[in-house]
Amino acid sequence: MIRINLLPLKEAQRAMGRRQQLSVALLSIAVALLVMVVPYVLQGRTLSRLDGEIDQLRAEIQKFNEQAKEVRDLDKRKAELQAKLKVIEDLKQKRVGPVRILEDLSVATPQKLWLVDFTDANGLATITGMALDNQTIAVFMRQLQNSKYYYDVDLVETSQSEPIRGLLGGDTGMIFKRFIVKAHLDYLGMGGKGQPTPPAGGGEKTGT
Repeated sequence: MIRINLLPLKEAQRAMGRRQQLSVALLSIAVALLVMVVPYVLQGRTLSRLDGEIDQLRAEIQKFNEQAKEVRDLDKRKAELQAKLKVIEDLKQKRVGPVRILEDLSVATPQKLWLVDFTDANGLATITGMALDNQTIAVFMRQLQNSKYYYDVDLVETSQSEPIRGLLGGDTGMIFKRFIVKAHLDYLGMGGKGQPTPPAGGGEKTGT
């Protein structure tokens, strides 16, 4: 009678089953690790790329901020230069203003009208003169108003003068109209639109 010992075979089958279970367990662990590690690695790469983009954006923002600051500085310097140029231009116009005021006064004076006194007090001129008649005074005021250096020309007083005496004595019978005209002065020559201010050193006065 032949006897076969099956115990080693069964033990071998059990050992193989344990190895298979161990392999499945290890494979499961490996898969689980891959499932956890791969997204982490990918996420890390994504975060690294995003960090690089953020650094680049920050550098560009810093560059733009510097350029914006330069633009603001240029705008500020431009405004300062324009203000200086305006002051210089105003000073140049005020320098020639008094000369043009007297020149236009002379041009506006018609024949048969004589100026006796001209006073400038803080941009308000008082003009005293004599004329043959009221019409001549009206012509003078109209021509003075046409000047860019005079505005708001107003007749404040007229009166009859005493008869003019001749060279040999006695009255000649000539009687003149004495008048006083007031007008505002614009030293910038803008017809009153330049907010006139009197030049440094006070007003002027001429007389005969």
